[in-house]
Amino acid sequence: MEKRRFKKLRISLTDTCNMACTYCVPEDDADGIRSQLKPSLTAGDMVKIIKALHQELKLEKIRITGGEPLMYPNIVHLIKEIKLLGINDIALTTNAYYLENLASRLKQAGVKSINISIDALDKEIFKKMTRKDMLAQTLKGIYAAIHEGFPIKINAVILKHVNSSQIIPLIKFGIQHQIPVRFLELMKMGYLHHNYQDYSFSQAEILEEVNQEFSTHRKLRKISATANYWEIDKTNYKFGIIANETEPFCSDCDRLRLDSYGKLYGCISAIKGISVLQKIKNKENIEPELSLALKQKQPIRFIGNEMSMRHIGG
Repeated sequence: MEKRRFKKLRISLTDTCNMACTYCVPEDDADGIRSQLKPSLTAGDMVKIIKALHQELKLEKIRITGGEPLMYPNIVHLIKEIKLLGINDIALTTNAYYLENLASRLKQAGVKSINISIDALDKEIFKKMTRKDMLAQTLKGIYAAIHEGFPIKINAVILKHVNSSQIIPLIKFGIQHQIPVRFLELMKMGYLHHNYQDYSFSQAEILEEVNQEFSTHRKLRKISATANYWEIDKTNYKFGIIANETEPFCSDCDRLRLDSYGKLYGCISAIKGISVLQKIKNKENIEPELSLALKQKQPIRFIGNEMSMRHIGG
């Protein structure tokens, strides 16, 4: 394989989600009809794939995503199995709706850290972003994760004319609870692939909002990190911006993706996934598939595609 290699694996357990966020789900699917797709993989087959990938790549970290991964019925068992493979850095990305009742079990199973997606703290703006009245339960999930002692980050996708007013409230919430907040530029994915600019709110615009309230200074970006970070002056608090469009980070990305149907993607921009399960069951070498996935990496800039983020994970 080339010098560049995969170090991290992101697993989309399911493309089912209990929310219908405006940047992910088109209006005609807001009731969740298409989101009831079921994974074609058993937890056992998922573990087989992860084991084979770990043996080949010596993975440093696994992140569980979705859809909404906490809707996956066997998630606690699956995490325990992943831990038994010798992978200790297991992270989770969730909208936190089901987290109140699962946080303790996830901690015991081996989840090390949690990223929580919440795009607004205002109830009406939250409903506008997610099309669901679920803010109160989401906050209960965040508080449960805090109670369990998880390292937490908050992720917030910022859309022009929709939730940019929530940038300062989210930072103040982050300061209060000592949780780094990361603001995401809209990605060119799914039904907004061709008109994402209608809603795009750039890193520069986010910083302009922040700097109306706080003085900040930039931190050095870590290799392969998705976020740029700023520290608020005279505090120990930092927030991040994932600038997919205006400051891309493709050149040193080391993530491999596995969807709920057992297909690999070397890049979220890749149109076609790469099947590996049958070769793994036949105990065949998957080096050619990994090399193909590596070739899917973008050299400089994320190009996106029409596949929903719900399918491949954040």
